[in-house]
Amino acid sequence: MFFSVKAHLLLQLAFHIYAMNEIRVQVEEGKLKGVVVNGCNNVRYLAFRGIPYAKPPVGELRFKDPVPAEPWCGERDATKYGNIAVQIDRFTNKVVGDEDCLYLNVYTMKIEPPRKSAVMVWIHGGGYFLGSGNPDWYGPDYIIKKDVVLVSLNYRLASLGFLNLNDTVITGNQAVKDAIMALKWIKKNIKAFGGDPEKITIFGESAGASMVHALALSPLAKGLFQKIIAQSGVLLNPWAFNERMDSGFRLAKKLGKETSDPKVAYEFLKTVDAKTLIENSLSAIATEEKLSVTLFWTITLDNKSSNPVFPEHPKEYIRRGIQIPFLLGFNRDEGIFLIRSNFLENMSDKDLQKVNDDFKRAILPNVLSMLPKIGITVEELRYHYFENKEISEKTLMNYSYYKGDEFFVRGVRDVVELQKSSGHFKSTYLYHFDYESETSLMRTVLNIGLPGVSHTEDLGYLFFPEIVKSSNLTCPKPGSNDYKMVNDFVQMWTDFAKTGNPTPTTNLWLPQTGPQNKDYNYLNIDLNPQMKIFRYGKERWDWESI
Repeated sequence: MFFSVKAHLLLQLAFHIYAMNEIRVQVEEGKLKGVVVNGCNNVRYLAFRGIPYAKPPVGELRFKDPVPAEPWCGERDATKYGNIAVQIDRFTNKVVGDEDCLYLNVYTMKIEPPRKSAVMVWIHGGGYFLGSGNPDWYGPDYIIKKDVVLVSLNYRLASLGFLNLNDTVITGNQAVKDAIMALKWIKKNIKAFGGDPEKITIFGESAGASMVHALALSPLAKGLFQKIIAQSGVLLNPWAFNERMDSGFRLAKKLGKETSDPKVAYEFLKTVDAKTLIENSLSAIATEEKLSVTLFWTITLDNKSSNPVFPEHPKEYIRRGIQIPFLLGFNRDEGIFLIRSNFLENMSDKDLQKVNDDFKRAILPNVLSMLPKIGITVEELRYHYFENKEISEKTLMNYSYYKGDEFFVRGVRDVVELQKSSGHFKSTYLYHFDYESETSLMRTVLNIGLPGVSHTEDLGYLFFPEIVKSSNLTCPKPGSNDYKMVNDFVQMWTDFAKTGNPTPTTNLWLPQTGPQNKDYNYLNIDLNPQMKIFRYGKERWDWESI
């Protein structure tokens, strides 16, 4: 009898503790049950996971614009993450995820704060074919401490998110419209989580940054956010936007249906199993020229749509400039990531020999076609980075400089120039991430094999990636240099979200000056951040001055 009473009391206590770790909110679609989380360095926050912002894009909704989520009855469990988009896992090379993937996560400190908090919406990168908004890579632990509400979201990837048959039947940019649908949901519901719907910042890195840039340009997203941050990616990067519309037909051919009729291709691709579709999406259009890392499933011109992301060509919107506060920049050694990391196959000696024999193999097609317009040859471009040296293991850093400039830096520079010339320079902030650490979380997990500050390394100082736990790593310890960098970096990003100025208390970070001065102000982000100047026509990536 005593044992049963004791067991009953223990059960009641366990239930009481569990109930204390639950939290509930009411959104327009119904009630959500979230969970209290004890995170990195003793931060405690509320998490609402796997919230549907659109109907599952399956069956007749495959390749179509997203449709708003339907209300649910009773209480929805938001303690577990939703499905990620179908993709090939970067470590196992297996197809994972689900076509039913349009979910978002909300993290907050208080659902009833004395005043509504600024909201930051994270749009993940991954080359448009990888990733999710889940905390494997983007844990909220650092950002959430700074009195903001953080939202992360999934969107459709590869052919499921970017198929464009240049016809009204399939018009492309499905993933961009997914993000717009998520932003509409956030605008409508974020008050329930303590967020201010009039103080929303969207931010992203790499392909996520180019998505952010596209959203800032698109009339469809107007009014859904007030500030943007683009880290190592803009729509003018040569991989970010594609004029080609033949990838869908090539995919259909690979899967057994050769046709040039958009309707026939659509009806066929609609019936293919989602995992089979994604498994073949890259191989169907790949060639042996993997040396240039061309992306085929990207943002495109979708003016065949009745509701286009871009009624005009994106270049027209870029030329007019972004009128809201705009923070953008890049890392010191972006290109390392493309040649020495677990994201892609490391370049072999054989690959390097091919590039050495014919440098054109290393140049993206749209970049190659641009060279005559800026008055330089392939040979001059090669000499600019290598002089008379062989392209080999000994000159890998030279090669990484070239790839970083080609893939990321020049596009960022061009956008800053256009912001200046359009007159929207007073709220455009440029940065250069320059903090190099032997204990960099992203460097360790991705096995980045060259010294420097690679593409993605900045993410390890904004987010605590839960994947590090499998590598027996922990979050930075108080008092360490990494801890200081996390605190300073997150402070700047959250201050920008709150005020439109990344350093409002010191005014250290100067925006751009007018177009009469062609140099660029930028903040060099290191343990001791300093304002510096990129001199127009004097930097390595200014190919026009070669």
